[in-house]
Amino acid sequence: MFRIKPTVSQQTRYFNTASNLKLLPDNWVDFAKLTTIRSGGEMVQFNPYPYQVIISDLMDSYNNIICVKSRQLGLTQIAVSKFLHRAALNPAYSAIVFLRNSNDASAVSRRTKQLLAGLTDYVTPDSDNVGYLKLKALGEIYFKNSSREGSRSYDSVIDFLFDEAAFSENINQIYAASSPSTAMSGDNITKLIVSTPSAKSGWYWDKLNENNEGRDIEEICKRVASGDLYKEIPGMYWFEDAQKTLKLIVHWSVHPVYQKIPNYLDYRLKQDGTDTETILREYDLQFIDSAVSVFNIELIRENATGEYEDVREPRADYYCGLDTSTMGSDYTVFTVIKHDVREDIYTLVHVYRRRQETSATHIYQISKLIETYQPVYVGIETTGGVGNIYLEELSRINYSTRFENIKTTRDTKTTMVSTVILGLEKNQFKYPENSLLIDEMLSYRRIGAKFEAASGKHDDIIMSVSFGLTVSPFLKEKEVGREFQIGYYRN
Repeated sequence: MFRIKPTVSQQTRYFNTASNLKLLPDNWVDFAKLTTIRSGGEMVQFNPYPYQVIISDLMDSYNNIICVKSRQLGLTQIAVSKFLHRAALNPAYSAIVFLRNSNDASAVSRRTKQLLAGLTDYVTPDSDNVGYLKLKALGEIYFKNSSREGSRSYDSVIDFLFDEAAFSENINQIYAASSPSTAMSGDNITKLIVSTPSAKSGWYWDKLNENNEGRDIEEICKRVASGDLYKEIPGMYWFEDAQKTLKLIVHWSVHPVYQKIPNYLDYRLKQDGTDTETILREYDLQFIDSAVSVFNIELIRENATGEYEDVREPRADYYCGLDTSTMGSDYTVFTVIKHDVREDIYTLVHVYRRRQETSATHIYQISKLIETYQPVYVGIETTGGVGNIYLEELSRINYSTRFENIKTTRDTKTTMVSTVILGLEKNQFKYPENSLLIDEMLSYRRIGAKFEAASGKHDDIIMSVSFGLTVSPFLKEKEVGREFQIGYYRN
């Protein structure tokens, strides 16, 4: 609040400026209606839906809540709005919002500060820090990524939100570290653990299932999703476990707008540009096994109808993906995908796959392939820096070819592999029946929330193909759903 020790007169002036403001309503719904949120590309008044009001009431009644929910229901928005209301009423209030990564933390921090646009007559912000919101003479909210440090350096924190807890690697350490922070707060705390479903293992899964006295969470989620089980309004159910922790299930059908969309899951499948299994998990509350095959064997067999081609087809467009490696055991893989525009079919027609060669050798061979197939775009992964060498050299040699710089994270890698899965499901991606891609797909596994090759196996062709499909028109109708970073690189 003060960077140096203030004088008495400075303190008086500081608090007097905050005391001239209007009194805020004690009721959260009335408070929320004073704030503004982004909706449909514009800023509008926050008018809570019935299910959001219920969640607010539950947060007032329970200290510990573990929630499993569908995507895009705005539960994070509800929680931070609730925290902001409490901060505006209590000078001693302090809350921490834990997000999966720094980008999420920054985004939620900005959205929370947008709520203040309608509160200029009631509160005054007293900080300009992306990760910290302080209200003048009132409470504070921290926004942190899920690092191992957790909340060790914060005292007397009253409220916590652990967002997307199933996908935060350090969530167990963070949650354990939060306990000392609440030691001075007594029973006046809220710990809200929220996530979409993931694997049937890990800290979040264990917390969701403990002390349930025989209740089956999976079965409850299925019944809530089908509309057979609910409290107050369809799509929403909760119960109190043996330790007085609230277990809350919130399905997309609780949202008044989504209810009006016919075949909502099909709509999401088209909008998100992902595979059916992901849609069922993220929207229909379906959990997955902790280690299962990512690619469906029947779909792999059905789509193995392509042929390798050494000559460019003049009436087709070509797109390429490059997965680079160092001199280790990984392969450098360059794949060529032909797009039959008339049939809208994508076929893997060439694979360059070598290891333990110099980058100069790889660049020479790849340049020859670029000259042969004349691709519209080449997608090159540059995460880690090795790809930058290829990007700079290939763009210098092939000055008439357009390249896209693709940066991957664990989350975006999953998104891009889902593009390959979608291609199989739509019968739009083909490959030869003797392709090494088939072996990679058969051994590809989901380990918890991650996609990765089984022990001793490779995924270089899968990733190279995903880069090629990423820069192709295959996702042209799903641009909004692309989470990875792409930058055009032209010489």
